Amino acid sequence: MLHEQICTIQTAAIPPPRYLLRSLGNADVIVDGVSVVWPARSAEELLWYLHAYPQGRYRHDILAELWDLEDTPAAANRFRVALHRLRAALGRPDAVVDERGRYTLHAELMAASDTYALHHALDASRTSAEPRQQEELLRQALASADGEYLPHLQGEWVEAARSQHRAAVVEGHLTLSMLHCAAHECPLAALSLVRAAETDPLIGEDHHQRLMVCLTMNRGKHAGIEHYRRYRHYLAEEVGDTPMQDTVDLAERLKDGARPCDHGPYLLTGMSARK
Repeated sequence: MLHEQICTIQTAAIPPPRYLLRSLGNADVIVDGVSVVWPARSAEELLWYLHAYPQGRYRHDILAELWDLEDTPAAANRFRVALHRLRAALGRPDAVVDERGRYTLHAELMAASDTYALHHALDASRTSAEPRQQEELLRQALASADGEYLPHLQGEWVEAARSQHRAAVVEGHLTLSMLHCAAHECPLAALSLVRAAETDPLIGEDHHQRLMVCLTMNRGKHAGIEHYRRYRHYLAEEVGDTPMQDTVDLAERLKDGARPCDHGPYLLTGMSARK
């Protein structure tokens, strides 16, 4: 009896494994400070596929979208093997939950991922009415957004998730820029706009116009004009397009020495968005 009590106390004292899922930049899954060594690529692919679909997916969707397979007995067996290996690698049988044929990654694992931290902080910032609190929440969110989503994987499913996370990062930088602008923190406003444009050059031409003005106000007209030239080159080489006339006109005004900003939240005129 005493032996059983000691074993119970020792078992209760052992903390559960701590997880960290890094999906941005160099993807990694860490359990108790040690990176998981995957027994097979299919197990890792299954983990990240389910991570990209927090609402869960059915087996036939997983087979078709992840491995381009029909739901045959052989394919179903491959899925079962990958699922077993995933659970074993993470050291928990409930790593993937099966609810009436719909497979989801355990909520604790989802909450341990960097993209969860990103979107959670963004959601919180949207509901905050206090600018400084909103700014801090956005900083927390963007601190988790270091690199592309799962850069080592390919496929339509990961491209869709990658686009979603990239849009969230851009939203965070743009909102942070507006907060800095409203607080007359011009260099920080320009820096946030630069990071938004680096994350996605096609953020909308109105934002590039704002960045041209911010750079001009902070670093001089040559910085604003140089951004215009880089943006024009990008459109020509990557999109096969040219800047809108509003953007061309703004560039000419900046060349002539205009400083069209009154330290308000984007108090610029004549701007149209390219979607």
